[in-house]
Amino acid sequence: MNSFGRIFRVHIFGESHGPSVGVTIDGCPPGVSLTEEDFIKDLERRKGGVQKGTTPRKEDDKPIFLTGVFNNKTTGAPLTILFNNSNVRSSDYEKQQAIPRPGHADFVAWKKFGGFQDYRGGGHFSGRLTVCLVAAGVVAKKILDLTPNPSPKERGTNPGYLTNTAGQWQTVSGYAKENRQGATEAEEILWQELRNRKINGCKFRRQHPVEGYIPDFICLDKKLVVEVDGSYHDTEEQRKLDEERTKFFGANGYREIRFTNDEVLNQLPVVLQKLKEALSSEATLNEGNQALPSEAILNEGNEALSFGEGLGEVQINASIIEIGGEKNIEAGLQKAIDAKDSVGGIIECTVNGLPIGLGEPFFDSVESLISHAVFAIPAIKGIEFGAGFNAAKMFGSEHNDSIIDESGQTATNYAGGIVGGITNGNPIVFRVVAKPTSSTPKEQESWNRETNKIDKFSVKGRHDLCIALRVPPVLEAITAMVILDMMLVHQATTGKSHH
Repeated sequence: MNSFGRIFRVHIFGESHGPSVGVTIDGCPPGVSLTEEDFIKDLERRKGGVQKGTTPRKEDDKPIFLTGVFNNKTTGAPLTILFNNSNVRSSDYEKQQAIPRPGHADFVAWKKFGGFQDYRGGGHFSGRLTVCLVAAGVVAKKILDLTPNPSPKERGTNPGYLTNTAGQWQTVSGYAKENRQGATEAEEILWQELRNRKINGCKFRRQHPVEGYIPDFICLDKKLVVEVDGSYHDTEEQRKLDEERTKFFGANGYREIRFTNDEVLNQLPVVLQKLKEALSSEATLNEGNQALPSEAILNEGNEALSFGEGLGEVQINASIIEIGGEKNIEAGLQKAIDAKDSVGGIIECTVNGLPIGLGEPFFDSVESLISHAVFAIPAIKGIEFGAGFNAAKMFGSEHNDSIIDESGQTATNYAGGIVGGITNGNPIVFRVVAKPTSSTPKEQESWNRETNKIDKFSVKGRHDLCIALRVPPVLEAITAMVILDMMLVHQATTGKSHH
């Protein structure tokens, strides 16, 4: 009833004005580094009282790790995280409890639970509990981000692409993450061409640590390193470092191909042709040399985080595309302010970097699972994938996404990255509708259960002008939970990491 997921299982609890709200996650692997700082960014995005149009209720939202974390690492036991409720004003609700608020769950909760429900602030139905969803999403994102290395099965006896020690792996992979976030324009352009096996069906990883080095791109199967160099590579000092790097990779059976930023930006077709030729060739520098040292393995805790080919490249982003019927967010909010009312909005979410093959036909389709989880977000009233409801206005020949290469890339993406309930390697794209906040200062009418009459009233308390403003981090969290659980289920049921 209050849980979701098959392997990465999330359970939320608490009430809006109770002592705390919280989340328990079962199936969290051991060895995940987890500190309070990991939660700050997404929790701040969700907070009320931070941006225009949100509730003035402010909570510290500092995560309290009750179980499942020891020495800043997950233990593998159920992970329980609490968030204290300290800024509450229950008196606002005591005065109006006899009148169920329209649009809220007051009436159905009273009927279902026989009057024993906690009515303060919406109780267990409150959007306050989305802080628990965001926390679960932080953990899910962290696990996805910590898994750019091949699975133990992929490594076999040739762990050549891992760093020497678990500690070094954590340190260097941290630098790699920073490099990905600070990628140059040329690197981003080339990555869009390399990702999802677009060239010769070959899998590339971006900023993947190899010993103490972090190549821009690497194809482990073909042992090919691709570098995109800026002007600083022309300096004498950098040339020497590049020579050492090339010697290291060559000594371990890797080929290296280098391009300048200008070449990628201005001669991309030539760059891609050279890459195709390099990937088609089986020749290697220093052919016959062994891969990197066999002692380069992860400890047991970190091996538990390995789910296959570069989950660290999964990117989930949600953004508001419409408020109150307006594409301009400020204009939509002003419309609500002028009307002294609330407004809703539309939020779009994209997921890039997913492999082909996640999800199942029918009941466990990707759409089914995402939709199931999405409707756990209070105020969500609709969802559409790809072209969505506009598909009803299209011809079949127009709606069909033409496949243009062996990686499965399509010319259009009206399917939203999902066909037959299964990911097809293209970005997942879906949109959700958040209704106008039900609590509005406008005078309304509702039935009074004590007098059995229709009364006029206005809702008191602190509420969002537009709840959609706080949905993006919650939507990302929900999506991360679903994606991670699908990946774990796929590996458990097939015995394979994703491909």
